[in-house]
Amino acid sequence: MLRTFFTLGLAGASACLYGSLVHAAETSAGFFEDSQTTVGLRNFYWNADNRNGSYLNPAGERQSYRQEWAQGVLAKFNSGFTQGLVGFGLDLHYMGALKLDGGQGRVGDGVGNGGIVARDNEGKPKSEFSKAGGSLKMRIGSTELAYGDLFPDSPVLKYGDIRLLPQTLRGWNFTDRSFNGLTLNGGRFTSSSDRAETHHGGQLGTVYAGRRADSDFVSYYGGIYSGFDNVKIKLYGSELDDIWHQQFASIEYRQPLQVGGVLNTGVNYYRTRDAGNALLGDIRNDAWSTRVGYALAGHKFEVAYTRIDGDQPFDYVWNSFDIELDAASQASDFNSPNERSWSARYDLDAAVFGVPGLSFTARYIRGTDIDGRHAGGAYSRYQAVSDGSQWERDLWVKYVVQSGPLKNLTLRLLQASMRTGGDYGMIANDLDQTRIILDYPLDLSFLK
Repeated sequence: MLRTFFTLGLAGASACLYGSLVHAAETSAGFFEDSQTTVGLRNFYWNADNRNGSYLNPAGERQSYRQEWAQGVLAKFNSGFTQGLVGFGLDLHYMGALKLDGGQGRVGDGVGNGGIVARDNEGKPKSEFSKAGGSLKMRIGSTELAYGDLFPDSPVLKYGDIRLLPQTLRGWNFTDRSFNGLTLNGGRFTSSSDRAETHHGGQLGTVYAGRRADSDFVSYYGGIYSGFDNVKIKLYGSELDDIWHQQFASIEYRQPLQVGGVLNTGVNYYRTRDAGNALLGDIRNDAWSTRVGYALAGHKFEVAYTRIDGDQPFDYVWNSFDIELDAASQASDFNSPNERSWSARYDLDAAVFGVPGLSFTARYIRGTDIDGRHAGGAYSRYQAVSDGSQWERDLWVKYVVQSGPLKNLTLRLLQASMRTGGDYGMIANDLDQTRIILDYPLDLSFLK
């Protein structure tokens, strides 16, 4: 019986694989026929008032005011695949930036505190910078494999695109969509090209502990399943060489109600443990969040609770943006040791008032019980905090032009105020921060 079941299962899997291969071969128009070229312009203004000079700049000086303004461009060529059961392709990209404002005394550190303008070998802001990269790719059926400078996207490793230019990581990545409702992906990367960096050999590391020359790779694997009605499930794992193993699980549920509107709820969970030579020291961290919301006619209300269990902060890969905890926001991640956070959020789609393309978000987050007295290794600075707290207020406005020659131009205004309480001010900044971002994708349809 077992042999028969195994034989039938193998035959079925082979038939699915063969069908996928044939379908891919029949639907592929070709290398150039399926290609796509995009050019996006981004104008980014960053202003931060660090209250009482609480920001320590790269020169070791107290700095209360930071301001940067720059123009960026991101051009991409993504080819199709050559015809046949095995197809090959090529992706290329170019990034460039021009500094419009931001002198030595006002720019951030080129990493997290600003990170718009690149710096030269002497630490001075550059007036312009650029870089280019690419990747080779191969498709077999519904599986794609790529190697080069890539943009991985997962809850445990997501390229950062929250500044002027995006981050890339060098290595290989795969994506598989052989089964309905299931997307599998994974990869392994050996270096990072940061968002304000002009080379591709940057060291790996973590956001809250810095780069580590002895950490040789980061890998991830997992998938998303949406085959159930109104339910989405994510399961992922990752390894940061000689630093940690990290696992992630989430479930999201959306249910239309008979009385009108949609109920949404979900839970996210990260488990992080030190691995190998434990370059950051002992890590035993569990981070999770849960939320419930209700949406009706353009209005959405949501409340969430986030909890960090561990004497280290919840950390993630250097300058990536892979944090799927509900309290993570514009100015703070609310991820300090043993922190508990409550948040409330309201979203408005102004199309219900006859203004399509306009949206608004208001958030308030409060974190308490920050206690890092037992933090060690790379996180020992948290030992200064035994009873810390913080709060943040966010006001975000977004408008997307709906028609005309400026169609799809997007304007975003992001304002955040963050304050610390208790002894958390020993390691964190009070600040008022404003970002103004203008994204304009150029219409290149004439190239077809």
